[in-house]
Amino acid sequence: MRFSALPRTGLALVTFFLLAAFFAPLPFAVIKPGEGTDVLKKVISIKGAEVFPTTGKLLVMSVLVSSPGSPVFSGDVISSWVAGESIVVPREYIYPRHVNASTLRAQSSSDMKISQASATASAFDYLGISAGQAPKVSIELKDTGGPSGGLVFALGVVEKLTREDLLKGRIVAGTGTIDGHGNVGAIGGINEKITAAQRSGAAIFFAPIDNCDEIFNTPEELKIYGVSTLKQAVLVLQNGKAPFSHCAWHVNQ
Repeated sequence: MRFSALPRTGLALVTFFLLAAFFAPLPFAVIKPGEGTDVLKKVISIKGAEVFPTTGKLLVMSVLVSSPGSPVFSGDVISSWVAGESIVVPREYIYPRHVNASTLRAQSSSDMKISQASATASAFDYLGISAGQAPKVSIELKDTGGPSGGLVFALGVVEKLTREDLLKGRIVAGTGTIDGHGNVGAIGGINEKITAAQRSGAAIFFAPIDNCDEIFNTPEELKIYGVSTLKQAVLVLQNGKAPFSHCAWHVNQ
């Protein structure tokens, strides 16, 4: 069978454009599960007050997000969908237009510092510690930014300054912003953080109540509690009752 040169040329052009499209950068960002860091080890340090021994682990969770300057290709998108543990979103969903990477890093670092200060203030407020009695709290978490660690930082300060062992040997993870009065706010990447918590061996995961409608990742071995305040999270750790799993705190109160 003989072929004319035109179809062969056309096939070559189609192949070229398909390959070009496959390897062309796309305007997307990839969000993947990160890891858990135990804030009770070296992250939170307290001076000027008695610090009580703890058992178990208290994990602050992270997600990995492709940077605004990193190209995302069709292969990255396909592999993320196949893996099922990552999500692909329009880049503008994560990064505002015309904002460079250095500006974003500075904002993320600032958000983290504010989160740490709010976490400390909310823990003192919960414990009834006045400004004149307040010990010095240092929170150092490297290579991580943003405000979503607030709830876990606050729980860590409460755990260290409370004679009662709240963790009771359990691995507890969580996420959520927090203000100085202990109110917990929504965050991004909730399902990826749940995956990271599951991988870390956590038995309990605290999620902001305002994120509950977004949660579809509910592993059987991980009990998920939706909370709106620091006090609610502490009560969950204290009472030891059957868990209000799958963000049902508000239904069971």
